[in-house]
Amino acid sequence: MSEAAQTQRADKWLHHVRLFKTRSLATAACAKGNVTVDGQPVKPARDLRAGDVLEVVRGDLRLRVQVLAFAPRRLSAPQVAEFYENQTPLEWIQKAAELRRQKSLETPPEHEMLTKPNKQQMRQLREWHEQNHSM
Repeated sequence: MSEAAQTQRADKWLHHVRLFKTRSLATAACAKGNVTVDGQPVKPARDLRAGDVLEVVRGDLRLRVQVLAFAPRRLSAPQVAEFYENQTPLEWIQKAAELRRQKSLETPPEHEMLTKPNKQQMRQLREWHEQNHSM
């Protein structure tokens, strides 16, 4: 039983520390190569050890976390800090925020796509179009 406390499957650990909402999403991310240890893709069944540094890609965001410990079940958000250390560089976070902001400007929210643009939105569209197509 002490061996189980020293290692844990990658997909299980990613789900338990709330990096992915479901274990199947964590498994899919591993299978796609979005989770790496030392630059090598991680299979979902790979045993992680304390001290491993993972890079996880979730959409536009790229995270670097170090495994500190293993949880027997999914944790509540306040408990997560005890099980991994976030080593994500600030540049990665800023880049992801900029990409998200750019996407929100290019693609309006779902509820806004169902109706015609109002006067303010038309003005913003015209300004955006003039800025991007006047080059």
